[in-house]
Amino acid sequence: MAKILHKRLKIITFAAEMSEERCFQAFLFRFFTGFHCFFASKLSTIMFRNIEIERFRGIDHSRIDGLKLVNLFFGKNNCGKSSLLDSIFLISGLSNPKLPLNVNILRNYRRLDKSDLLLDFYALDTSRPILIKAQNEEMRELSISLLETSNSKINLLSEENNVATTDAESDYGLSMQWKINGTSYASDIILSRKSETELEQKVRLDARYNERLSCRYLTSKFDFYTSIEGLVNVMQNKDEKFIVDALKVIEPNLNDFVLWQNEVLVDVGYEKRIPINMMGDGARKILSILTTIYECKQGVVLIDEISNGFHHSVMKDLWKCIVSAAEKNQVQIYATTHDIDSIRGLRDAMLEFEGPKDAVAFFKLQKTKACELKSYHYSLGSVDYSLNQEIELR
Repeated sequence: MAKILHKRLKIITFAAEMSEERCFQAFLFRFFTGFHCFFASKLSTIMFRNIEIERFRGIDHSRIDGLKLVNLFFGKNNCGKSSLLDSIFLISGLSNPKLPLNVNILRNYRRLDKSDLLLDFYALDTSRPILIKAQNEEMRELSISLLETSNSKINLLSEENNVATTDAESDYGLSMQWKINGTSYASDIILSRKSETELEQKVRLDARYNERLSCRYLTSKFDFYTSIEGLVNVMQNKDEKFIVDALKVIEPNLNDFVLWQNEVLVDVGYEKRIPINMMGDGARKILSILTTIYECKQGVVLIDEISNGFHHSVMKDLWKCIVSAAEKNQVQIYATTHDIDSIRGLRDAMLEFEGPKDAVAFFKLQKTKACELKSYHYSLGSVDYSLNQEIELR
C-alpha cells in the first residue's frame, strides 16, 4: 500500500512540475506575443495605411490602399512613381509651405517664377487645388492653392522696350490649407520680385500646429555628404555594427570605418584605410539609406529608384538590411523602381526574413488615358508566384 501511495505521490509531483512548466511556457508565449502586439500597435500609429491624390502634376486622381512597413512601387517610365513619392513627402510635412518648392529643387528644377509654380497643378489649372489625403493614427488632409496679390508698384517704363505700362506687378505664392482629424490649419508662402535675379520669400506658419512626423527623401541623385551628420550620431551611440554589416554586401573584406575631416575612411585589409568614395556609388548609397533610416526613427523614408548604383547580385542582401533597419527603428519605407531585380531581391529577402511576412507590399502603377494613377497590390505570395511563372510584373 505504501508503494502505491509513493508511486501516486511521484505522479502528482511530476504532474505539478509539468503544470508549472506549461504555465511558464504560457507566460513566455503571452509575454512575447504581447510584446509583438505592442510593437505592431506602436508601429501602426505612424504608418500610413492609405493615400489619396487629386490634381497633382500629371495625376488627376489616385488612391492606394494596403500600405505596409516596406512598400515597393514599380511601373513604366513617367507613370507617376516619383510624383507619388513627392505627394507622400508633402502630406508628411503638410504644415510647411516651402515643401512644394523644395521638392522641385530636389529634382534640380530651381526656377521660382509664377509660371513655374503652375507645374505642380494638374493640366496647369490653378482654379482647382491640389488635394492629398493620408491616414495613420490620424486623418491628414492637405489642399494647395495658388496665391496672387497685386502690390502697389506700378511699372511706368519698361526697360526692355521703353514702352510705358500701367500693369501692376503682383506677388504670388502658395497657400496650404490642411486638416488633422477635422481641425483646420493654414500657412502660406509669398514670393516678391525685388529684381531680375532676386526673390524675397515671406512665410506664414500656423503656430497652433507642431509637426511630429519626421520624413526624409532620398532622390535618385542623392547627396552622400548629407549623411555624415547622421553617421556621427550612429557612432556616438555605438550602433555602427549594422552599418559595417551592410557595407559588407558591397565589400566582404570591409572591417570597419572611421570619420576623418568630413570623410568616411574604410578598412578593407590594405595597409591604410581608403575613402569610401573609392568603393563606388553603391557603398555610399547604402550608407546614406541606413543612416537616413536611423535618423528618422518612427518616421517615413522615401527612396527614389532604389536600385541605382547596385548590381543585381546584391539586391537581396540590401533589402535584408533595409527591412531589418526599418523594423528596428519603426520607419515606414516607400521605394520606387523600374528594375525587375529590385522586385526579385525584395521577394528573396522576405522569403528568408524571420519577422512577419506581411510587413511588405508590392504595387504596380499604371496611368490611364484619363490620367488616373491605378495601383495593383501584390502580396509576397503573389509576387513569388508571378516571378516563378515568369509573368511580367512591371
